[in-house]
Amino acid sequence: MRRAHNSSRGFTLLELMISAFIGAILLVVATQVFSRGVKASWVTSQRAELQQDFRAAGSILQRDVSMAGAGALGQQGISTSAVGLPNTATRPVYPCSGLVTCNYINGAPVAYPLSSGAPFLYSIIPGPNLGITINAGQGPSDILTVIYADANLALNCYTGTIDATGTIVTFQLPATLPGTCVTQPAGSAPAPLTFNAVGNPVGLQIGDMIMFGTNAVGVITANVATCPPTGTNTACYTVTFAATDPGHINQPGPGTGNLKQFAVGAGATPSAVRLTAVTYYLDISPSDGVTPRLMRIQSGKLPAPVAENVVYLKFSYDVYNAGVVQANQATLPAGTNPGMITKVNIVHMSMRSQQSTYGGYQGLDLQTSIAARNLTSQQEYPISGSAY
Repeated sequence: MRRAHNSSRGFTLLELMISAFIGAILLVVATQVFSRGVKASWVTSQRAELQQDFRAAGSILQRDVSMAGAGALGQQGISTSAVGLPNTATRPVYPCSGLVTCNYINGAPVAYPLSSGAPFLYSIIPGPNLGITINAGQGPSDILTVIYADANLALNCYTGTIDATGTIVTFQLPATLPGTCVTQPAGSAPAPLTFNAVGNPVGLQIGDMIMFGTNAVGVITANVATCPPTGTNTACYTVTFAATDPGHINQPGPGTGNLKQFAVGAGATPSAVRLTAVTYYLDISPSDGVTPRLMRIQSGKLPAPVAENVVYLKFSYDVYNAGVVQANQATLPAGTNPGMITKVNIVHMSMRSQQSTYGGYQGLDLQTSIAARNLTSQQEYPISGSAY
């Protein structure tokens, strides 16, 4: 009888080592492929988020800058597109929130620019190097303020009377509306909105800035109150401009740059328009004390973030002076003023990703130019007979 022999045998140690080595190589390669795929996916998602934030922030900024001077300072037939402010030892400052504070730029208020030693409100107010410093190598950031008329409120439908103190204005709606009255919606029967804030989201509120004529502004310091209409007037409101606003715009004492110059007996009551005043600046989010943000504060309201992780903000300006365009001015040249600005150039609006992964932040930098259409038209194509 033949006995069957078992011819099978196991792996040798050398074979096991070679197999393990090949398996390790395959595992490392697979891990690297997976890691690179995750990294590429993360980079793509971060860049897509950055681009989306850039588009949103750039769109809002472009809208405000392009509106600078619309229906307001740039349309009043004055050579510098500006309104004089009270010239006292207590300088008018900005940007302010209601009756609370103006300390949003580096923890301090910003003084309005001077012309011949007096402060003025311009349609565009540059703020080179006034913002915070996030990267010491880049230096301080800029701020920017733009002013334009608020077309949502038909103040031109009302007649106003300023009392002898220069602090109370009575607006009355006449039975017959003036021909220049703006009505909403366009083409409908004249029906201007009431402008007390109760039940009216576009009504006058504390912190709103009102321009009277071409050479006086006031900031509302109390809720709008109704008053009994007189004669054939169909609506009546009293608006308070007391000397308690944090921006020191309301100063009844000085003879110029305030509402008192239009007080009862001082001449005809000027037309009125509500101004939209917007300031852009960078700050650090108080929630974590780290994240930089692009902020927007409008007309006495609380500041609102426009985009997070904006780490640098720089502007330059094209200035039209004596028939010559002086382009890319980081600070305005001697002999010029902000009323001569026709274009705002975003030199840098730098944004980084929300997280630092794979060796650092993802980053993008926006560079573009925005034409201030109303100011460009006023400067380069002046109204016949006006001096610009």
